Amino acid sequence: MSSEGNRLKEIIDVIREHNLIKDQSPENIRSMIEDLGPTFVKMGQILSSRGDLIPRDLCEELKKLRCAVKPMSYEEVEEILNREYNGHVNDIFVSIEETPIGSASIAQTHKGMLKTGETVAIKVQRKDIYQMMTLDAKLLKRTISILKLDKFFGNVADLKAIVDEMYESAKEEMDFIIEANHIEEFKRNNDDILYIKPLSVYKEFSTPYVLVMEYIDAPFINDKKTLLEQGYDMEEIGSKLADHYMKQAIDDGFYHADPHSDNIKIQDGKIVYLDFGMMGRLSAKNKELLNRCVIAIIKNDISEIAHLLTTLDTSRNSIDYRKLTRDIKKILDKNGTTDIIDIDVKEFALDMFDLLNSNKITLPKDISMLLRGIVVLEGVLEEIDPNINLMRVLKNRFQNQNFLTKENLEKLSLRFVENAHDLLMIPGETLSLLKGINSGELRFNVELHDSEKRCNDTRHLFYQVIIAILDLALIVGISILMITDQASQSWLFYIYITFAIILTAWLFFQMIRQKRK
Repeated sequence: MSSEGNRLKEIIDVIREHNLIKDQSPENIRSMIEDLGPTFVKMGQILSSRGDLIPRDLCEELKKLRCAVKPMSYEEVEEILNREYNGHVNDIFVSIEETPIGSASIAQTHKGMLKTGETVAIKVQRKDIYQMMTLDAKLLKRTISILKLDKFFGNVADLKAIVDEMYESAKEEMDFIIEANHIEEFKRNNDDILYIKPLSVYKEFSTPYVLVMEYIDAPFINDKKTLLEQGYDMEEIGSKLADHYMKQAIDDGFYHADPHSDNIKIQDGKIVYLDFGMMGRLSAKNKELLNRCVIAIIKNDISEIAHLLTTLDTSRNSIDYRKLTRDIKKILDKNGTTDIIDIDVKEFALDMFDLLNSNKITLPKDISMLLRGIVVLEGVLEEIDPNINLMRVLKNRFQNQNFLTKENLEKLSLRFVENAHDLLMIPGETLSLLKGINSGELRFNVELHDSEKRCNDTRHLFYQVIIAILDLALIVGISILMITDQASQSWLFYIYITFAIILTAWLFFQMIRQKRK
């Protein structure tokens, strides 16, 4: 039997063992996902933040997959370490604890000590994880096609897109050199933030399959009891966490895409982010569009929000612009009596996901990752202090934002030069326009968002205008012939009058037909 056949048999056996048809409880589903292996665990982790797709109780259960995955045996860990360090593990580490301090879908982490005396966290990638995930992703997509699940769930979720997202995300996470570079970039971006402690990485001991980082001996951000005992103000922690996440997205354009509570600790009065496998990066263009979208939401500017969403859309679907604006208005009206700083961010984000799905709008991956990251972060804020609100933080950040920065002044100067150049070009452009009309070379490319019907209406109107112009020309021609007393002698008179009658009759027929429609 082929490797695909063997793996498919394993999957079927696990599903039978958990008797999923009879027992669909969140606990049983989570346990089954664990037994199915890393690919399914990764999908479960992604779905745990998709409250717009699955029930809330299942979301909460799937959150346990983030760090509570069945670990590899220590023998497997030793085998991987010996392979990566060519058998010289003892030349680098004094000791490595056998029990992992964390176990996730792609890797697990052990506490150790370097020969130089530093206590470190050693992240070890699971054996043959790349081959297994590649095979599972292939099988899943084939199953979706055979069973036509994409049609069945088409209005709720794009299953193949979820599989692709999981696989692409996992591929990047499986190269620990990329994660080491992420840690260093995050450190550069936040070295001057007093309440953030950037993590240190030991690149000289890191490989694509083993990552050696600074060990953080501190409570997790949601361990309220310990933090309160140590004298921390949970509201202050929450406010700084929220403000810093907005700083990552809006200022840096490089943000932690998985900011759940098991990835954040508090040490010496500073916030410490862990696990930099999933990081998001906003392009300069998308960062500017996102900033404009946030301002439009704050200002309740429906047309601007609709315009920006259609600009960001990466699908080639036709968008019903009127429906989109109605849906946006419905969401904004839902919170119309609520001050923006009191809006439930989670509920607002879920409403936005529904709006995007119903209007078949696909946001760029970097922005959709950010939206999910914000939903995850809002869950963390609820855990530590329900009084913290991301909308309040966002509004304050934009109100206090200094738009006269060097970067913005450079942009304004560039736009001024471009606009001045455009103004000088207007006479020349106008002349070119007239030449184009005169030579018949001018073409119009019109995009209508409302519907295909509008395009057809415009096409019919255009045809009617052409016929009307020709008809008018023929009538003028007849008049000229009559004025010059050549009407009775010229054969042109009969041709002109025949075509004029035909075109006029056709034009009136089309107008009546259009009116009836």
